[in-house]
Parts: sequence; structure tokens; C-alpha cells
Amino acid sequence: MTTEREGGGARFVRGLLFAVLIVAVIVLLAVFWRQTLDGAKSIGGFVGDRFPGDTGGRVAVVLYLVIAAVVGVLFSKAGHFTAYGVALGIIPLLWFLFWEGFPPLGLKPSWAADAGLTHLSATNVIVWAVVADIVVALVFVPLELREGWRARKHRLADAD
Repeated sequence: MTTEREGGGARFVRGLLFAVLIVAVIVLLAVFWRQTLDGAKSIGGFVGDRFPGDTGGRVAVVLYLVIAAVVGVLFSKAGHFTAYGVALGIIPLLWFLFWEGFPPLGLKPSWAADAGLTHLSATNVIVWAVVADIVVALVFVPLELREGWRARKHRLADAD
């Protein structure tokens, strides 16, 4: 079984499209800077307002975000974007299972209560699931890009 290498023209076009995308994002940020900043502040305030008030809930959220970061690293080591999809799916699903259970199968949301935690509202559970997925992305994507860069560097060194 042989693998076909990508031609120089295809790599050039991919690089050119990537450059156009970067410039487009920069232009959009420059044009909509005030709106982007206001939106980021609004999102930050919304998420911050959903931080649990009790100590147990705070510990649970912080621990969950740390686990999300660790899962991002571990799944990055497992390989590529299929693992990324699994990580983005499993982290929020286990979070929902912890807080809400799965009543159709008889799983009551008792783990959080057994841990002495006050129940988070559904909105808060969703907000922190989204934040954890962002954490996974912020950990996984740079690691994956680094691995791609290292593999390319080794291929170029082997070609010499």
C-alpha cells in the first residue's frame, strides 16, 4: 500500500487559502473591534454569573475544567481529530450524567447529591459543558498543530 504525497500546487493553494482566511479574520476583528470586545465582555459576564456560589459547586466546576484539560492532552496523544470529536462529546456528556443522571434508564442524578453538592441548574450545567469543550479545544488543537508541524519537519529532514 502506498500513500500519495500531496503535490506542491495543492500545498501552495492550501497555504494561500489559509493566508486569505487569516487576513479576513484580522479585517473582521479590526472592523468590528468594539462589538467583538463588548461581546467578549458579555460572554465573560454571563459565564462568571453562572459560577456556583457554594464551595462544593466551585470545586466541582474547577475540577471538571482541569479534567477537561487533561482529557484534551490525553486524547491529543491518542491521535488526530477522531479523538478530538470523542473528547468534545464525552466531556459534556459525562458532566450532564453527573448532574442530571439519565432518568429513562433509571439513573437518578444522585452522584452530585451523594457528594454533598447542591444541584446546578440546567443552564449552568450547559454553560460549564460549553466552557469545558472550549478548554478541550484550546488544549487539543495547539497540541495537534504542533504534532503536524513536527511530523512535517521530520519529513523535510528525511527528504534531504
